[in-house]
Amino acid sequence: MLQPSAVLVLGLALVADAGCRKSDAPPGPAEGRTPAAVTPAAGTADGTDAAAPPSAVAAPDDAGPPDEESPARSGCADGTARRIPESPDPEQGEFTLDEAVAGLEGGGSAWIAVLRTTAGELRCTLDAERAPRTVASFVGLARGVRPWWDPCRGAWVREPLYDGLAFHRLEPGFLAQVGCPIGDGTGGPGFAVPDEPQADARHDGPGALALALVGPGTGGSQFYVTLAAAPELDRRHTVFGRCGPAEALASLDRAARAGETVRLLRVTIESAAEGRAGGGA
Repeated sequence: MLQPSAVLVLGLALVADAGCRKSDAPPGPAEGRTPAAVTPAAGTADGTDAAAPPSAVAAPDDAGPPDEESPARSGCADGTARRIPESPDPEQGEFTLDEAVAGLEGGGSAWIAVLRTTAGELRCTLDAERAPRTVASFVGLARGVRPWWDPCRGAWVREPLYDGLAFHRLEPGFLAQVGCPIGDGTGGPGFAVPDEPQADARHDGPGALALALVGPGTGGSQFYVTLAAAPELDRRHTVFGRCGPAEALASLDRAARAGETVRLLRVTIESAAEGRAGGGA
């Protein structure tokens, strides 16, 4: 009979194997068109409990100002990635929207994510009312205030996760997906975001902003923006915002059709006057 520690180690190995399915499957049946992301693992790699959560590595002091382009990021320098966290999440899985937006100017309860890419600038109205945990995680990772597991350094860090990453999945007439810290679609932040799907949150056209996953409860840092209607994704993914303008979405689609590499240069969060969530700003 397996000891409890052995069972946990086996479980972590199975989770890691499932999470390493790449999210760049070609278009085809609904399953092949599902935006997938790595399944994060909780706890320590050897199945033991840590005495206390570790401190996260802070962002470097020489991080550039908000308007400075971030360097391109792709893969780990030594070619190895430690996908399974080796110590507990410093936030113990709990991170609130108040923590995510602390210190931002303007206040209010409506927030816009500005995604500056090499194909244009997207402005996404975030739906914090119906997807508070997803928005809190996204904003926290974008700003570098929510710790995430860096698989290249093997440590929890507090620094912007998205800046400099390439869209590892860019399919014309479907979606643009980004947010893998490894850069190939097999990585995540080291924790899972609870699902918050809404029956009326539809992928009914270009601009739906949603969390990628490989199955229930496996969302993390990877997200996508639809480039066309994708009704097969309804009720399976948490839609947590709407992006625009139409010209920027069309530019992304053209880049996909041309086979171009598109990079997410920087994500910034702005306060906005309270309005109906779900419209591109």
